Amino acid sequence: MDILDKRKMLDEFEGIIGTETYSVFLNILEEIGPDARTHRISVVIAAMMQFALNVLLTDYQDGLLARALMVLSEEPHLALEGSEEAEVLYDFIDKLCDAAGMLNERESARGTQYSIAENAIAEYAGWYAMPWEDY
Repeated sequence: MDILDKRKMLDEFEGIIGTETYSVFLNILEEIGPDARTHRISVVIAAMMQFALNVLLTDYQDGLLARALMVLSEEPHLALEGSEEAEVLYDFIDKLCDAAGMLNERESARGTQYSIAENAIAEYAGWYAMPWEDY
């Protein structure tokens, strides 16, 4: 996916949630994101995507990002399967991190590669999962 497509996804996200909300979300990420622990900032980004989904459920807008948000909310298992929708969200989060001055791709002290995007997608896909209730 090229830079223009990624910018389009940020523009689409802004179109879904509104310019003022997008500005606030980006400001939050700029302030707390660069130094935040991955497992904490991932939940913030997942919450932002969940907010966008809630807007889409009341006022659906067509688009690549909108479709990915809708599909993964309906079929969360696709997040673990490396689906096209998960790749779209990964690219979106990567660009969002870049816009907020954060590094998406990270490395642990032991040299293990991981990313904010992977964790955020897992949090988004499992938003309503309560495994302790599955008997």
